[in-house]
Amino acid sequence: MALNDLQPLEPQGMYRPASYAHAMRAGRTLYVAGQVGRDEAGQLVAPNDVQGQAEQVFRNLEMVLQAAGLSFEHIVKITTYLTHPADASVVAERRIRALGDHRPPHTGLIVAGLGAPEVRVEVEVIAFFPE
Repeated sequence: MALNDLQPLEPQGMYRPASYAHAMRAGRTLYVAGQVGRDEAGQLVAPNDVQGQAEQVFRNLEMVLQAAGLSFEHIVKITTYLTHPADASVVAERRIRALGDHRPPHTGLIVAGLGAPEVRVEVEVIAFFPE
């Protein structure tokens, strides 16, 4: 695969990050940047509220996947970053609601901080394009 085969993806209706793409297609793989609870204007929803942020995170993930013609069932790997260990069950419940019976591999990390002090959760995924 050549570099010109890489295809950045910027879904309509989502904020546009200044320094990166929301996703990059490389062959049959879609790499989705870590999503936080930012709305279409780029404003953080529910500062310091993991449940509100998790709702927005999974809405954002769904928008990115749909823009690529995919859905949650095409996810092959999930990584979740949390700033508070106690938030794990809330985010897991939202993830299970989004993915249903689909259970791709998942890595959960507790980190000292994310892009801003009010951000409690960030989720990145890798998805595939079926033949």
